[in-house]
Amino acid sequence: MKKIFFISLAILVISFVSLIHADTIVIEPCDDMYTDVEHPTLPPTTTELWVAEFQPAGHYERIMVKFDLSQFAGQTIESATLNLNRFMGCPQGGTTSTNFYAITENWDEETWNPHTHAQYDSYVWASYGFNVNGWHNIDITQIVQSWINGDIENYGLLIKALAGSKFSKFYSKEHSNSNLHPYLEVDYTVGIDDENEINIPEIFTQNYPNPFSATGGLAKSGNPGTTIQFSLPEQSKVEIVIFNSKGEKIKEIVSGNYPAGTHGVLWNGKDKNNSPFVSGIYFYRIKTQKSVKTKKMILLR
Repeated sequence: MKKIFFISLAILVISFVSLIHADTIVIEPCDDMYTDVEHPTLPPTTTELWVAEFQPAGHYERIMVKFDLSQFAGQTIESATLNLNRFMGCPQGGTTSTNFYAITENWDEETWNPHTHAQYDSYVWASYGFNVNGWHNIDITQIVQSWINGDIENYGLLIKALAGSKFSKFYSKEHSNSNLHPYLEVDYTVGIDDENEINIPEIFTQNYPNPFSATGGLAKSGNPGTTIQFSLPEQSKVEIVIFNSKGEKIKEIVSGNYPAGTHGVLWNGKDKNNSPFVSGIYFYRIKTQKSVKTKKMILLR
């Protein structure tokens, strides 16, 4: 009897797992900038994000960053990680201690006065010390879920240095090298309607080549584009959509029914007018009747 019970339980667990899958979405900020009240005649460097709180030098810069989270409406996320690339710390690569706050007024980088600090709520959602150059990964799951739930209005984050902290400088989304842009990585679980059966898994392999070229310069075959391959255990409707690093849909390359088997779809890296997209990071999302998977690819013109 115990053996039958445990077998039944195992089948139940496997069936439940088949109803869900994890997905990861990476998006760039819709707005990012820094504010500098103490130097009203000094224009900000739009390709950089500065943060400091150092009275002797008169530097009190603050970072503002905002993400469009509308695609996550109604979702419960598992994690949300803010990724920033620091290229300078003063003095000599020292630590800049910071707190993360929720901004309480609407703004955008095009119209906000860079010499006015934004209002923010005093609750500290995260604290982090930037102590080396390179990538930093900050857990902001709690505030992102609050934005998604509508518990607080999504006006973005304010990153403010603690008193006595000297400079940390980061790349902004305006930097010419898109591989250095800030981004938010969100992991969440999506429920899938199925027949509660144990199925042969669908397989989604990484596109090849990657990086790739829209003109054929990088492909070993000399042909332009990259191939997205997937395998289906049974017939399914398949959609493949391309997104830019801001999370914006730029092209749907597949929407139709495919039989069981392995399939490859070529994306040439071009828009509907046959013009190559700009170099940078892109994402493709494959959606079937039972799965959704997002993967990253790099286009180099």
